[in-house]
Amino acid sequence: MAFNVSQLVGHGSNMTLITLQGFQGVGKYRYVYFFMLLFAYIFIMLSDLVVLYLISSQSSLHHQPMFIFIAALLLNSTVGSSTILPKLLMDILSVTEPTISPSMCISQAFFIYFIGASGFTLLSVMAYDRYVSICRPLQYHTLITMTTVRGMLGGAWLAPACLIGGATLLTSRVPLCKLNMNRLYCNIYSLAKQGCGDILISNIYGMLSTTLCVLLPSLFVFYSYGRILAVCMQSSKVFMGKALQTCLPHLLVFINYFITTSFEIFSSRMDANPHSMAPNMMSLLIILIPTICNPIIYGFKMKDILRQVQTVALMH
Repeated sequence: MAFNVSQLVGHGSNMTLITLQGFQGVGKYRYVYFFMLLFAYIFIMLSDLVVLYLISSQSSLHHQPMFIFIAALLLNSTVGSSTILPKLLMDILSVTEPTISPSMCISQAFFIYFIGASGFTLLSVMAYDRYVSICRPLQYHTLITMTTVRGMLGGAWLAPACLIGGATLLTSRVPLCKLNMNRLYCNIYSLAKQGCGDILISNIYGMLSTTLCVLLPSLFVFYSYGRILAVCMQSSKVFMGKALQTCLPHLLVFINYFITTSFEIFSSRMDANPHSMAPNMMSLLIILIPTICNPIIYGFKMKDILRQVQTVALMH
């Protein structure tokens, strides 16, 4: 459902843009932050695209469910980075306080939350794939078919899209009374706090969405790895070594997501000093750290991908 921007920003033509006040602490370090973020963005895009290309171009990889899920997760981080970093780079160099229209703010908030939520659902799907592979190996090819993989990927993206879409719609229906947001980018909770209407329903729905998109997938990952650990403890050291080799990258990525997302959930509910860049930079790092680490962990920990990287390097 489309929303009326004029209703969001109230009456009067001078109330059409939201000011992002999180840049007030940039000061003389403007170009340092810019080049750091530019380097991070280039690294994320190149490294993600390299691993995605290797997986998609090698028949030995793109027919394996594990690598299909890895590609989906890296595609997620690529889209997420492109949602926020290009505008952020332009805003850092702005000589005036950056602004954003309510409609663009709503769109950015939706994509950021959707990418974060679908990261957890994808990680839970990957945990199930590893659980079946290690705990029920004889049934793996029966349970994890390409039809099942497509269904799991569709569900991993569709469920967060519906839940976050609902939260975004509820937030968009609250008229804005404050147009100064102490953030570097828009998120749903911060946008809701700019409203002058009743946001109780939005808060309740937000907690429900967080539970379904973050807590439940996390509990499933913990359960899956608990079962995997139990099987490993009863098996040989060789079996345990192979299991850890395939599970460790996924577990590292999940722990990374869980810690950074938990920090973001709590920090977004605290009012930061608008003249301090530190809280907002920490919030930005929460987004950057997983997206930077993902291709490193999967690109240099997974032997099959590393072997393909070495082959391509030798060819050139």
